[in-house]
Amino acid sequence: MASGLSQQSILENQTTAILCLDGVLRLTYLNPAAETLLRLDARKVLGRPIAECLPEAGEFALALARAAGSRETFTQRELRLPLADRDVVTVDCTATPVAEGEGETPLLVELAPLDRHLRISREDALIAQHAANRVLARNLAHEVRNPLGGLRGAAQLLERRLPDEKLKEYTGVIMKEADRLTALVDAMLGPSRPSQLAAVNIHELLEHVARLVEAEAPAGLELKRDYDPSLPELSLDRDQIVQALLNIARNAREALGARGTLTFRTRILRQFTIGQKRHRLAACVDVADDGPGIEPALLPRIFAPLVSGKPGGTGLGLSIAQELVNRHAGLIECTSAPGATVFSVILPLEGAHEREHA
Repeated sequence: MASGLSQQSILENQTTAILCLDGVLRLTYLNPAAETLLRLDARKVLGRPIAECLPEAGEFALALARAAGSRETFTQRELRLPLADRDVVTVDCTATPVAEGEGETPLLVELAPLDRHLRISREDALIAQHAANRVLARNLAHEVRNPLGGLRGAAQLLERRLPDEKLKEYTGVIMKEADRLTALVDAMLGPSRPSQLAAVNIHELLEHVARLVEAEAPAGLELKRDYDPSLPELSLDRDQIVQALLNIARNAREALGARGTLTFRTRILRQFTIGQKRHRLAACVDVADDGPGIEPALLPRIFAPLVSGKPGGTGLGLSIAQELVNRHAGLIECTSAPGATVFSVILPLEGAHEREHA
């Protein structure tokens, strides 16, 4: 290990979540991995009791209080830790009292996320599945386009030779349906132009999407914003990310029906792994709704083309959104339960953005 590394630097770069609490269980330190795991912002929670920071995790706070009172190390494997946003993380927990003579005893708490390994495996499978879907779509497009072009051309020639004008109605149907199928194949392939990257304020982009959704939404829809103002500009293709977020938001709006709440939320994630690549910083844009949720059987296939839970749906909106985010080295994840469906668009922050938060 390089001698120049400080203790602070070592803690900041750990993938294990580390928290320090004083003798009355107020947070005195949490590293970036803990911020990401527990969905907390150090600037807002330092100095506050752990029970206030994690109000749903009352048993966890009581266990820490017992460890501090007895001055004995507390260890629990596969601890399910509920968070404020209804999510639950599974961790191996170790709370070690740090003896400092008489009086109240501070605690050093280590949380090793078990979900992280499962999430990385799930993401690898999702990325591989999406790559296979893209190959299938390209092959299908090649096989379908040529016959469709021939079909349309034959219908045009036939239309010119038909003596009865009434019969031309049928050739018109053939050409119209051929055009519709061609458009469907093009949609499966997604945008053909390469990404054109520029510095983008993600909140300005989200407000643009919000205006579009609100213009189409019923009166009973409530749209909430929960933005992290510290999020820097991202290097994105604005039109592509607008399209991806709009596809997700429209799906959520349709799932809500006549009324419900749609929430746009942004956060910075630290030491976050996308697939097999670890990023020091990543932006997370959540599109959440309190609708009925996605059927469990459908959830693993939700990003596959032609898979839809809506009657008459093409099943292309989420597939295209995933493709557009993949072009930015990012990923879309989804968790769903009745009353809480969240699509998370995760985009890495690189270069200047990392230096800004160093």
